[in-house]
Amino acid sequence: MTIIYITGLSGVGTTSALDELNRRGYRTIDTDYGGYVRNVALEEGIAHYLNEEKMEHLLKSVGEEHLFISGCCDNQGQFYKDFDMVVLLKADLSTMFERIENRTTNQYGKTPEQRQEILDNHAAVLPLLEKSSDVTIDTTHVSIQEVSDQLEALL
Repeated sequence: MTIIYITGLSGVGTTSALDELNRRGYRTIDTDYGGYVRNVALEEGIAHYLNEEKMEHLLKSVGEEHLFISGCCDNQGQFYKDFDMVVLLKADLSTMFERIENRTTNQYGKTPEQRQEILDNHAAVLPLLEKSSDVTIDTTHVSIQEVSDQLEALL
């Protein structure tokens, strides 16, 4: 059994890749849903934390199946020891914003404030994700099927 954590900023394809991997029969968890993330208001904004109790329960329940988990949270690094691999998906900003504008499954990133948050994260968070990831996949000019093939090959 292998646990792969897929991270990246909004618009890089994490949810689409997870959906494709799930379609291929793999167990997948998108931490944006199901109570895996708790938002905490701070003076400088909102922090997004993985729910430690829920994550620990998930990780103990894996069994013999492969598991792909996706998310981008302020405390995800504390779980890196529990993952076999951390994979960063990234894309150039214009591609990210085009995908965000065209998606219908998630409204995040469509307001000016959210777009600014994405720009800020691209400048401040992306370099941290690049340093802490085992593998980086640039999704700018690659189909979701190809991204999923690359993720599947990591098992």
